[in-house]
Amino acid sequence: MTQQPPEVAAIVINRDGGDALFAALRSLRDQEGIDLAIVVVDNASRPDERERLAREAPEARVVAFSRNLGFAGAANEGIARTRSPFILLVNNDAVISREYVSRLAARLAMDARLGAAQGLVLSADGRRVDTAGIGWSARGEALPVLWGSDPSAAGRSPFEVAGVSATAALYRREALESVAPHGEIFDRAFFAYYEDADLSLRLRRAGWRFVCDPAAVARHEGALTGRRTPLRRALWTARNRWRTLFRNFEPALLRQHFAGLLRADLAHARRLGWRGALLPLLVWPGVAAAGWRHPADATRLPAWPSGGAPAADAGRPASDPAEGGMTRASIVLPS
Repeated sequence: MTQQPPEVAAIVINRDGGDALFAALRSLRDQEGIDLAIVVVDNASRPDERERLAREAPEARVVAFSRNLGFAGAANEGIARTRSPFILLVNNDAVISREYVSRLAARLAMDARLGAAQGLVLSADGRRVDTAGIGWSARGEALPVLWGSDPSAAGRSPFEVAGVSATAALYRREALESVAPHGEIFDRAFFAYYEDADLSLRLRRAGWRFVCDPAAVARHEGALTGRRTPLRRALWTARNRWRTLFRNFEPALLRQHFAGLLRADLAHARRLGWRGALLPLLVWPGVAAAGWRHPADATRLPAWPSGGAPAADAGRPASDPAEGGMTRASIVLPS
């Protein structure tokens, strides 16, 4: 009996992505070994872009909105309109290799404990790693594993990570539904930034695990939308980080690292120059209120999650991948 290819719904969130969007859609159309349906959730792009979608990507189902729902809200809308057991989220400026989805689907099929998987996402020129997953710093920051490293640092074997980046990640629908009893996969209040880190933590608290398969490769232009409004991006990032921390970690851990948590905000503020002075003023008054909004929960995490980049000898499998084995080692994070 011929085995049916896995069914995957690929969801692309778009807002005036231009040529990058159509490169992403071509890479989805070229996927091998899977039954793929493409959904573009359009966050109030210009009319000419929607017309171009109809001309150049007729295979894609377009769900268009007259206002910007943000990444979180738009992703929820896309997921709610699909039924496939696997859901691929892809940024509108990411291009994935032909076997990207089939490799990740095989990983999820191989290990029922995996809630999501991602490949090795490189910079647009392929020279550096953009993200191999989500790791956590001692300052309570969700940061891309292996960011800025040479691609060879990822090795050849799959390795466990603390979470996956929604830049190009394949989720198990069952896992998503297990942490979203009312159908809201991502928290719409986040709008954009940290929504994937928050989701990974909620999945982790529910017992799910994550893997990066470096044999699945993507390239990512990065910040196609966010670079247009750097101050707003920084504000959302800082605000959503605190929401993520209060929701998912034990209060004792946050008290222990509170000075470092504040220093992380100050470091981001310095990168913005004189405009960065607004960041603590806009974010910190809401920190106490954010803490009150999330009551005690026995599943909150007592420490920053482990799981990150492979060790130097990760080219040698630490265990048989067919048995769901994954390597574990330290995380390489941007300073």
